[in-house]
Amino acid sequence: MFFYIYSHKIFFWLFILVFIFQILFWLRTENYRRNYDIVPPAPSKPLINGASFGDKEFLFRVMATNLQNFGDIFAGFRSYKDYDYNRLYDWMTTLDSLNNNSRLVPSVASYLFSQTQKKEDIYLVLKYLDEHSSVDVDKNWWWLFQGVFIAKKDLNDLDTALYFANKLAQNNATEAPLWTKQMPAFISEQKGDNCMAFKIIKNLIEESESGKRQISAEEMNFMRHFINERLSKLKNQKFDPNKC
Repeated sequence: MFFYIYSHKIFFWLFILVFIFQILFWLRTENYRRNYDIVPPAPSKPLINGASFGDKEFLFRVMATNLQNFGDIFAGFRSYKDYDYNRLYDWMTTLDSLNNNSRLVPSVASYLFSQTQKKEDIYLVLKYLDEHSSVDVDKNWWWLFQGVFIAKKDLNDLDTALYFANKLAQNNATEAPLWTKQMPAFISEQKGDNCMAFKIIKNLIEESESGKRQISAEEMNFMRHFINERLSKLKNQKFDPNKC
């Protein structure tokens, strides 16, 4: 009978007591945050062999999804400047060991991870793009161009841009446009190296005359415009090719 009469009061004060404890608990713990590892260490080779169960392509897709979602953590996102790019580099090279034909990893490196504010981290992205592209320059020429673009735009490092441009110019891919061969001249001109720009122009003329490469009418017109414009600049600067 007592419980029947006072049960509503008992539950009411029990609710108040639990509510007060909940507030006290929140006040004591509100500043605690879990220390998330934005980029965990890349898995080792033995771990990959064990986790793949013989299906490395499936493991590649799972790990590539994780790579894209680094920084997407509980209660928010993290800036690229907070990432550990040494670990990111390890992840990208590890993924390449599973599948170096996929364009996903170099795409993420070029278009996402290169947006960091730390220049030293951008150089790690360039190191990965260089190693990835060097396996097959003809197939991966686009990522070499990305290396030129990133080095020039984000780092203002013309020496590194020229390094990528020279490697880009070595491609013999049929689908690669003619400007991939002209890229070293663009960078050399910006560096003030007129001799190098002249040499590249000379090589382009010789290549077009030799017939080694099938050049479309559009590419030929662009090449003529490029050569005439550069030669005009060299002439205005009183450039003497004999001094090269």
